[in-house]
Amino acid sequence: MSKYLIMKKAKLGIFFAVVLIIVATFACGKKTPPVVDTQIAPVKIAVNNGFMPTAELLASDFTTNTGIAVEFTSGSDQELVDMVLQGGDYDVFMASDVEHPQALVEKGKAQSEGALVYAYGIAALYSKTWKLHWTAPEYLYSGQFSTLGIPSPEDNRYGKAAIAMLKNIDVYDNVENKIVYTNNEEETLAKVKAKELDAGFIAYSSLSDRSKRWAWIVPQKVYDPIGQGAVLITKENVNDSAKIWMGYLNSDGARSIIQQSGYGILNSETVSSSN
Repeated sequence: MSKYLIMKKAKLGIFFAVVLIIVATFACGKKTPPVVDTQIAPVKIAVNNGFMPTAELLASDFTTNTGIAVEFTSGSDQELVDMVLQGGDYDVFMASDVEHPQALVEKGKAQSEGALVYAYGIAALYSKTWKLHWTAPEYLYSGQFSTLGIPSPEDNRYGKAAIAMLKNIDVYDNVENKIVYTNNEEETLAKVKAKELDAGFIAYSSLSDRSKRWAWIVPQKVYDPIGQGAVLITKENVNDSAKIWMGYLNSDGARSIIQQSGYGILNSETVSSSN
């Protein structure tokens, strides 16, 4: 972390002045924004929509510690890939999977060197009417529900995780007639929140902190890892700020923020090795 925390000793008078400013700011109910060093080029990041709330937390921490500004463009993985292929001005691509970053690497539009899996999606079972954090297996075995939402497992990793889990605990045959397939984990969550579904398998990171307390995390050993990859975009001169950001993603501070946001993390791993 030392390369991200560039600190200088301050005179005692300046130290107390800064403390007074911070106290006054919080007394007014305002949060002091990170100080940007305008002499350093910002890092421009194309990031998947679903990761944006966490990305903004990371950016605030990153800028606070480095002075480097972060500029985001969000969209679906495929939308962002298309923008890169069309010459969009980005330094880093952060996807919700590893396949889209790898596709850019194969097309020569992104660099394999330094590519990493910065987070792992966590599948969870959630209900608005049942507190499943301790009782999910019993709930599934009991059959005390009419509808169970699952993202279509044909092309959705959370759906595949759900089916793998149901089969792993030998309950799939008993609940198959209650399964309602949705287009994706976001639709499943929306229908559960609207009580159109009794329960559903969703992305743990998409829940509020309060809702996380009542969701059941699917044991990750029963399904394939849901890796999310980040790569440097190929440019004639790669922005040094982008390289620092990629290093930051593997720092203790970034990993802590990512975990607290509801994602899993493992040791540093390249995008290509996770396929």
